[in-house]
Amino acid sequence: MKSKEGVRRNGVTAVIKKWPNGRIPYVLSAQYNERERAVLARAFQEYHGKTCIRFVPKTPFDADYLYIGKIDGCFSDVGRAGGRQELSLDDGCLQYDTAVHELMHSVGFYHEHERWDRDRFIQIMWHNIDRDAYDQFGKVDLTESSYYGQPYDYQSIMHYDSMAFSKNGFETLIAKTPEMTAVIGSAIDFSPVDLVKIRQMYQCPNTEMGDFGVFSSLLNQPPPPVPPMPPQPAAMIPPQPHPAAPASIAATFIANEGLSSEPCVDKTTLCWRWLDRCQSFFFEKIMREFCALSCGYCTPSSTMAAVNHPPAIFPPPPPPPPILPPVPIVPPSAQLFNRDISSVSLNAGSVVPEEQPYYLRFG
Repeated sequence: MKSKEGVRRNGVTAVIKKWPNGRIPYVLSAQYNERERAVLARAFQEYHGKTCIRFVPKTPFDADYLYIGKIDGCFSDVGRAGGRQELSLDDGCLQYDTAVHELMHSVGFYHEHERWDRDRFIQIMWHNIDRDAYDQFGKVDLTESSYYGQPYDYQSIMHYDSMAFSKNGFETLIAKTPEMTAVIGSAIDFSPVDLVKIRQMYQCPNTEMGDFGVFSSLLNQPPPPVPPMPPQPAAMIPPQPHPAAPASIAATFIANEGLSSEPCVDKTTLCWRWLDRCQSFFFEKIMREFCALSCGYCTPSSTMAAVNHPPAIFPPPPPPPPILPPVPIVPPSAQLFNRDISSVSLNAGSVVPEEQPYYLRFG
């Protein structure tokens, strides 16, 4: 995103530019509505869950703090600037990925394409860049910044896309690894390298790793094996019109389709913007993580229920009721004269007096 005029987003190495203990006080503008506050709360929570950075409401004792408001576009100072420093997330900037990007500037990181060694990995097409945006494509020398031992990261949330600040519709950034040109600037969340660098800058202890281990395993490790279903006694399972799939097939389906105990939902509201990347080789891992539902990488939980629960064992049907002998029917004449029923011959199929029409009950 374009920064405020005159503000360079350089990296920081000086201790004075880092927030003590990773604690970042903030004041939030009253201009934000409930939905916009939820976007910011989610971005804060991601930092809390995956790093030791903590965004906390400002107290009277905090002299240095962020003021987050709708100031002018999307911009932030890099690292701790001292006193009140502004972070602008205006109406066009209130998406989760943009909030994470600007907050990472305030934590202390510059754009990935501003690395001192960037010319080994990307080519800047200066003739396609809007002249007013030249300052967005500078380089930061190693006296001001550090790579924290990490390689150039095409997938960083801090990387511009290939069309950033183009004045003529042509690319402004081209990756020297050709297939990476389509990847740069497409991140919708932290990359694993982003998280490593934050943790190293602030020396986060391993005990505060939060969800970072889970996040890394989702991107870099194969899914864990699914234990086989226990066998069921054959005699107790009623015949099925369509036999259930064996446990091995169900396990393979789970591993391949990304089913897990987690609900089948998207983790970002921006999936509709990236549907064309669902089948892309380069975006598959991150789309599986954040847009599983929209991309069809998972299925509703009813499928998982069918896999996890064995077929119900039905009890045998109850025996049919016994066939009763016909009920004796008393003729009307016996009813009229109070005769003993046993002395009257019974004709099967005749009608009980009380069930006869009233004009036949008494002859």
